[in-house]
Amino acid sequence: MLKVGFIGYGNRSNHLWTNMFVPVGGCELVAIADPKWETIKELHAEDLPNCHYYVDAEEMLKNEKLDGVIIGTSCDLHTKYALLVEKYGLPLFLEKPVSINEEQLRELETILPTMNEKTVVSFPLRITDIVMKVKEMLDSGIIGEIAHVQAINNVNYGRVYYHGWYRDDKRTGGLWVTKATHDLDYITNILGLGLPVSVCAMESKMVFKGDKPAGLTCKECPEYETCPESAQYLSYIDTEYGAYCCYATDTGNQDSGTVILEYKNGLHVVYSQNFIVRKSAGKRGARFVGVKGTLEFDFNTSTITFIDHYSDKVETITLPNKHGHSGGDDYLVRSFIDVMQGTGPSVATLEDGINSVKVCFACKRSAETHTYQAP
Repeated sequence: MLKVGFIGYGNRSNHLWTNMFVPVGGCELVAIADPKWETIKELHAEDLPNCHYYVDAEEMLKNEKLDGVIIGTSCDLHTKYALLVEKYGLPLFLEKPVSINEEQLRELETILPTMNEKTVVSFPLRITDIVMKVKEMLDSGIIGEIAHVQAINNVNYGRVYYHGWYRDDKRTGGLWVTKATHDLDYITNILGLGLPVSVCAMESKMVFKGDKPAGLTCKECPEYETCPESAQYLSYIDTEYGAYCCYATDTGNQDSGTVILEYKNGLHVVYSQNFIVRKSAGKRGARFVGVKGTLEFDFNTSTITFIDHYSDKVETITLPNKHGHSGGDDYLVRSFIDVMQGTGPSVATLEDGINSVKVCFACKRSAETHTYQAP
């Protein structure tokens, strides 16, 4: 039985353990390091009866004999604890983004020689069934050489980035780093062209802005009963600790962003994300255009459509709709188990995580300065 420890155990970590690791089996959660360990221990007394709890991550690493460590802290702490785990030479499951600023990135790059293949970065989209099928079809030459790519992410659950702690882009690095990192990674993986040579990005904040007082919660607001963004209408927002006003002066984050990426072979890719749409307006996927045909897919509907440019042929493939980032989390967990056992490679290495944030940082710089930037 592989012994696993968590550094940071919030909702994402609990979901990963309960819904991904437990069904696969072969692992035991033996230690958690988290400043809120007392609350976590009380919540999980029954399902984690043999778990040891620590307030300090290094104390946990010193005292526990672990086969692997999962970092599930807030984004700003990912690099710090990755550097700590490297000191103990343990396999690492690292949530994205691997870094939130250039300084952290430089620090993280110092452990590439020792931790690259020991690390599985939480990039589930690149290994979903639908992305792997799309890559297989494109690699077969079905559309010819890829001549243009249009990718979108219309996020219909975007409120989470304005009501809760995600609104603080100083903790997350912003929505290029927090959100686009997933999509830019799977696109890079499909194309196999390495990093783009230049990016041109723009972002807007048209909706989630306003002059409400900083720190205002929904329950404190006189418009609580009438505002359509009020926590009373949004059951998934944490009202116990206070859902913050998304129209306050301290609400960070763009609510839409678009980037053009240029590659060495002359190909350019357009990616656009927004956090304004709701309900069935949500869509996430990409369209790949070649001289022979067009191939497009959508994560939300689990469909792939191929249009032959020289005939009337239109082929649609529908795959099973899986939970956990369209099933990608399952593959990540299995890969991490392989890495801990020494029986298989990482499907998303530390270098993959670093390359993705390099592109995201270039997007952010470009949007801020209105200039072309190189990753």
